[in-house]
Amino acid sequence: MAIVRSRFNKVFSLFSAGILVFGLAACSGNAAENESEAETAASSSDSTEWPRTIDTDDGELTLDAQPQRIVSTSTTLTGSLLAIDAPVIASAYTGANNPGLTDQYGYFSQWTQAAEEADVEPLWSNAEPQIERAAALEPDLIVVSKNGGDSRFEMVDQLKTIAPVLVLDYSGADWQDITKTLGEATGKEAEAEEVIQEFDNRLEEVKEAITIPADKTVSPFIIFGGGSGVAALTHEAPHTRILEQIGFDVTDIPEDLKGDTSMGANRPDIVSLAFENATRGLPGDIWIIVGATPDNVETFENTPILSESQQNKDGNVHFMPGETFRLDYYSAMMMLDSIEESFA
Repeated sequence: MAIVRSRFNKVFSLFSAGILVFGLAACSGNAAENESEAETAASSSDSTEWPRTIDTDDGELTLDAQPQRIVSTSTTLTGSLLAIDAPVIASAYTGANNPGLTDQYGYFSQWTQAAEEADVEPLWSNAEPQIERAAALEPDLIVVSKNGGDSRFEMVDQLKTIAPVLVLDYSGADWQDITKTLGEATGKEAEAEEVIQEFDNRLEEVKEAITIPADKTVSPFIIFGGGSGVAALTHEAPHTRILEQIGFDVTDIPEDLKGDTSMGANRPDIVSLAFENATRGLPGDIWIIVGATPDNVETFENTPILSESQQNKDGNVHFMPGETFRLDYYSAMMMLDSIEESFA
């Protein structure tokens, strides 16, 4: 619902801008000048300052011209590209038909519609990257994640022989910062600011609409698939930052458990916990489980240390949609909707 509303706002804003320009043209009497202004207003807000140098998580990247054919090797970063109307022609994908997470192509569900509208082609499975496929698409920019399950950072040198490569590490970054960098790299700065402002406005609405339980702390976490444990979200996690922006008191993870990073090596946003350590590693009065697919909810219900926890007995367990597993504009808006529904 948030996605539809947002898309409507974009169209309405452009339509309103067109009406305003038309009215000014009728009143000014200078038809030629105002026709030029109308064309400018109706055109894309793409920046024309090229070449430009971008600070990335792999050093500086200089782009000579605005990208027109972008290949995303990161399923996670594709959503942020689509949100700013960047010209994505192909994206990597993950396991298909995972309810609450991916569609029939393996794209994340929150941006499926946007990908269809943009005619995004499948690039490769995250499990089986194919450099030849990227080369055949003749991109002028390739986007790579430095970390995470969809990272192809080890292929950067090969990919650079095809096109300039933009490397970003989303693991400890806000989706807004990622979106701003992508906006700068694609000449879509105005679109990036627009979606960030939409999110900020919605966050303020949610803050006004909900009641945060007094004197209650929160532990946010993710349930791993296959019964392998949970990932406690640190203060560096983008999900945690949203909760803190809203006003939740997110508690700390005990220091003696922070050494267990088997599923989060070199990542500042998560600490992996075996189920037997879940209660001690998640000491908050309230548990907020992000990325909760139906399978994750079933795992919770069938794992006694979780289902029999005091938090669950007190009714203080809240599940965020599966799509919130990885945050971009679309899933961040979904997370706000879910928080409002849980705490209003």
